[in-house]
Amino acid sequence: MDKFKSMLLKLSLVIGMLSAFQTVFAQQSFQGKVIDGLSQAPLMGASVSIIGAEKGTVTDGDGNFELNVPSFPVAIAVSYIGYGAVSITLETNPKEIVIRMTAETLNLDGVTLTALEGTRRLLETPASVSRITFADLERFDFRSPQQALSTMPGVKVESTTIGRYRIRIRGGNLGIVGHSDSYKMYWNGIPLTSAGGFPPLAYLDMGAVGSLDIIRGPSGSIYGGGLAGVALFENKVPEFGKTQLNLDGFSGSYGTTRAGISFATGGKNGDLRLQYSNVETDGYREEASSSNEFINLFGRVFPNDKQTISIVGIFGDRSYGIPGNLTAEQVAENPRQSNFSPELDNGLIGQLLMIGAGHQYRFNDKWKNNTTFNYQVLEGSFLIGNDFFVSADQNTTTTFSLRSANTYSFKPFNLPTDLVFGVEYTRGLGDVDVFSNGFESPIVNSREIINELVLGFVQAEIKLPARTTLTIGGSYNNFRLDFQEFLDTTGIQEFERKVNDFSPRIGVVKLLSEKIAVQGNISKGFAPPPRGAFENNNRTVNNDLQSTIGWNKELGIRGSVFDDKLNFDLTFYRMDENDVIVPRVVGTAGNLDFIENENAGAIDRQGIELALLYNLFDEENSLFPKSRIWANYNYMDHTFESYNSLTVDGEGNTVQVNFDGNRVPGIHLHSIVGGLDLATKWGLYFNGTYNFYDDIFLNNENSTKDNSYQLLDLKLGYTQGLLEGIRLNVFVGVNNALDEKYSQMHGLNSGFGGFFDPGMDRNYYVGTRIGYTF
Repeated sequence: MDKFKSMLLKLSLVIGMLSAFQTVFAQQSFQGKVIDGLSQAPLMGASVSIIGAEKGTVTDGDGNFELNVPSFPVAIAVSYIGYGAVSITLETNPKEIVIRMTAETLNLDGVTLTALEGTRRLLETPASVSRITFADLERFDFRSPQQALSTMPGVKVESTTIGRYRIRIRGGNLGIVGHSDSYKMYWNGIPLTSAGGFPPLAYLDMGAVGSLDIIRGPSGSIYGGGLAGVALFENKVPEFGKTQLNLDGFSGSYGTTRAGISFATGGKNGDLRLQYSNVETDGYREEASSSNEFINLFGRVFPNDKQTISIVGIFGDRSYGIPGNLTAEQVAENPRQSNFSPELDNGLIGQLLMIGAGHQYRFNDKWKNNTTFNYQVLEGSFLIGNDFFVSADQNTTTTFSLRSANTYSFKPFNLPTDLVFGVEYTRGLGDVDVFSNGFESPIVNSREIINELVLGFVQAEIKLPARTTLTIGGSYNNFRLDFQEFLDTTGIQEFERKVNDFSPRIGVVKLLSEKIAVQGNISKGFAPPPRGAFENNNRTVNNDLQSTIGWNKELGIRGSVFDDKLNFDLTFYRMDENDVIVPRVVGTAGNLDFIENENAGAIDRQGIELALLYNLFDEENSLFPKSRIWANYNYMDHTFESYNSLTVDGEGNTVQVNFDGNRVPGIHLHSIVGGLDLATKWGLYFNGTYNFYDDIFLNNENSTKDNSYQLLDLKLGYTQGLLEGIRLNVFVGVNNALDEKYSQMHGLNSGFGGFFDPGMDRNYYVGTRIGYTF
């Protein structure tokens, strides 16, 4: 019997060993790669694990991993700091798979940027960059970019109504005759700014934006020589392995509504996102109604791990009223009144169709190319008037853009170096018809305007010893403007002007630790003369106008401390702006001053930008997961170094006016934007935003100013999963909860005192978003 028991025991051990060996040999393995969903950059150290088991692995320096699984189907989870977690179910062995992740948080050591034609951590970017993501836009309501973009350090968006915006980066170029805000826009790397300098922000639906990086100042010279900066938009990327249908609705005070629907799907071989939305408002002021319709199509195809083909389609149809600026007396009388005649249907109507595509190819570990193009058509009409005048015109502008950037990675003298070089070409053709007294009257001017930009750029990013990175680069810019008048023979018939500029840049980043870095850079930017500056009202042409030039110096420190709970970004800057275009009175006829423009001014711009973010409870299992408090402070001391002009006094005498030492109008010396975001594990959440803007001068003489003001916006919501795959988000909110009286936009240097465009008083809204994932 003992012998029989011994045999049974041995047999059991053999069977157990065979079973164990069978389990081991039955396991299957597959390989994969984890990359950033936008930049396609590999993510090193990403965690890949089997859901429900302790088995897992991490990605190597190239984002690759290999995972053994007992059988299929199997559910795996992928996580990486700064990115939303990804969970997918593999029905069969894929052998090899690419998993694309989307950035989610703002920890500086986890966010990857593609700004400046490279892939790097925000911590190691040698420039001042502000970033917001879809989550930051979602704090508000997607009806307008004004609130969300104004939370970015160094950025303020002004608006008279939905669809009419003005981004001011470090104060912009307001207060200088004839200049736009002088910043460039890109969408998924595709140039959007027209050759004439028009950035089509109002034609973008904020619900389609996945992230926005704004390079503040001329540090983005690789994109051209803009003085203010560069805005780099990326669309919201579909989640990997999921198909989603989302509905959103919004209703607020003064007839403000939004309705949207989107479809998105993402997988191994590509992704697709289609979105429609409609935003309307009656407007706070009379003649300030607005209607905006958007259709967006974004798609990508991944033929292999070496290349990505992307397509973009954007259609925007908008119209808005223009109530005009008011005097202080009119504001006191009735801040909602219009300064234009309600019988004329004042305002702008415009339609934009943009079709673009991009191709990114990684030839090998050394070479890659990214080429994009777009073609857009913009049609619009403009009408304003009152008892004294009527201004009406119709225009059609077509723009073609092409950009190609090559990156070569090598190690000269054993120093890892990325060399980027390429070209950008933009050509725009505009036809404008001007009517004598409204659209029913004869056409008095018929003009053709051709704008052309040729940009060549080069940049070397060199990894030096002692965790230091040196960036050297620049761009050569050639601008051409052709103007021709076909109808009016009494004025300027035609002229052609060319402007060439070189914009160099040097930047250094030094890592003090894995979490803290200092950066400094020197760069040159410029703003080419706009068409309006070439033409004088005495029917002459300024033949010698050149670009306004600015040399910018920056020094900053950014990073995170206390286990990534506190993130900070501090920047000091100074830009000496020369050859500023200023108007000079050269004569008078009755009540009309004859103005000529010349490069005769200089401005000193210096400031401090501080961004702080503290993650209160970042643990997933805490009572308040992903809750935070944040604040941005801006100090902008912008003054005229030299600004001498001529004017004519009441007796007809020509006198000199000196603005030296005066503050540039429209610039807030101090501003603070802060917020509190609380999210409970039960789905209840709260968003509070506080804005403070210091008083500003309204004219070059600094004789008139507007008072400081503060705004408080509050939002309370609830989000929770319902049935399988369905998620509901409902919210209510109040904007301007303190019922502050303020002007949301200003007419600077107004000759008749019309400085003010009153902002909306206390207003309320309610909304919902429903998502279905399958």
